[in-house]
Amino acid sequence: MWRGSGRSIEGFDLAAALRGCDELLTRHGGHAMAAGMTLPPEKLLLFRERLNEMARRTLKPEQLRPSLSVDAEVELGELTVARVDELAQLEPVGQGNPGVRLAVRGLSHQQPPQRMGRENQHVKFRVMGGRQMLEAVWWNPGQSRWPEGTFDLAVTAAINEYKGRRSVQLKILDWRKQETT
Repeated sequence: MWRGSGRSIEGFDLAAALRGCDELLTRHGGHAMAAGMTLPPEKLLLFRERLNEMARRTLKPEQLRPSLSVDAEVELGELTVARVDELAQLEPVGQGNPGVRLAVRGLSHQQPPQRMGRENQHVKFRVMGGRQMLEAVWWNPGQSRWPEGTFDLAVTAAINEYKGRRSVQLKILDWRKQETT
């Protein structure tokens, strides 16, 4: 017998899908977002085909793209040192208590992006929104393209202290080309 477990995504009830494969499985149980099962090895291919077909019928293409939720939408000018200090009162952050994620729309580059880090693995640039300009850092973006034209950012805001000067620095979580309405 082979055993397995799985996690699902929003919109696909994994426990219900396993119930739809009941005659292929020796045991199964769980809930909409996580489940486990036991099956004979000779039924694995049929199980995979059936489960994939259920997913194709149930899920829309946009549900298969990773999503990023934000806590609030802000204007760049609202991200002052005092405001970011207030957000810091929510710390400590980490597993189970994520930092505040913010959306900032309608930004453009003030300076071209520059690679930084020992292996040029990070990107830093200044963004402009209205009359406000802030530094933004993207840690380990890999081969991802960086924003061009007018764009929206999902960020966390932090205080950067350098030579006794405190300034707001945005840590980029993701970006997209600005949506026009």
